[in-house]
Amino acid sequence: MEKEILKVKPIVIYPKCTLDYGYQDNCFECDNRNDCLSPRSMCIRPYKNHKYGCLNFGKIPTCPPNIPCMYDQIFDISDVYAIVTKFYLEEYFNKRRKNRPDLAEGQIRNIRVWQPMAIKENDYAISEFYRENPDKSEYISTRLLECMGVDVINTMKAVGIDVKFPVENFAYRIAFAARVYDEALKKYGFEIYEETSGTKKGMKTLVKKI
Repeated sequence: MEKEILKVKPIVIYPKCTLDYGYQDNCFECDNRNDCLSPRSMCIRPYKNHKYGCLNFGKIPTCPPNIPCMYDQIFDISDVYAIVTKFYLEEYFNKRRKNRPDLAEGQIRNIRVWQPMAIKENDYAISEFYRENPDKSEYISTRLLECMGVDVINTMKAVGIDVKFPVENFAYRIAFAARVYDEALKKYGFEIYEETSGTKKGMKTLVKKI
């Protein structure tokens, strides 16, 4: 596993509807949906075989518009650490080809297979971050960054990490760790979880309780 810990200044881009009217966005009903500059709108942009964007939009707690906006309303952005891991795709694909010669190339490269492994590596790096930085034990980590309006590409470019889509030879997995505002915990009803190892903390829910 290859990892880096970098202090970053998150670039947060608010949806125009939130700036103009101050309410929680609803991309499907927005007149500006095709021109929105906020990363939150990425979820409803069309891609192959999905002309209306991601099917999870609005249906699961960790997807807009359910997840609260915005990152800087929830986290203290004066002290944010990016926990970055690099997953080498071709190395993994070659290993799969060797171990499973019966699989078609599409199965070898299936994102549903390799992505959980890349996430697992990032989870391990998050745990290491807490072990190596006991003074940051109260910081909360999350990978749900674009959902909260963070321009990850330009935020990371500022510290020398060139995140590209679609991924090619390797895939970055990036989590941010920062202090959560007490008022945000109350406002959105966050539940903080801690793994039994005591080495990783996160937000168990990211939706306001009804």
